[in-house]
Amino acid sequence: MALAAAGGGVFLALLLFLSAGVPCSSVYNSGECFFNTKGSCEHMGQMYGIGESWITSDCYQCVCMEPFGVGCCDHGPQPVDYPDWCEVIRKPDSCMSVAVMRVNHKLPCLWGRGRLRPDARKPWNSDNDPLF
Repeated sequence: MALAAAGGGVFLALLLFLSAGVPCSSVYNSGECFFNTKGSCEHMGQMYGIGESWITSDCYQCVCMEPFGVGCCDHGPQPVDYPDWCEVIRKPDSCMSVAVMRVNHKLPCLWGRGRLRPDARKPWNSDNDPLF
């Protein structure tokens, strides 16, 4: 009985971890998640304890659930609602994904100025330039 309760607690902890990165806005997606039952809590020579997390070089945030395995989710929100003339790219040396113009990756993807979310009406400036 105690083992079943512990398993339920681990499942609940994993569920909370995986849902923590899901933003409330419908124009962003948190990416994909997976659970590896045979995963090791060692990453790049460092051992992690139960509940500790790390970010991999391919931008997955993983959490140690030993002895049950490792749960990983794509780190950071990704835009999902953008026009065809834009595409999503990952900022170099970072886990940040942004929507940019296909013809010029230095330009942010802007469209429908009257239909943008209220917080997105701020003018573009170098402080929030995600790439350069």
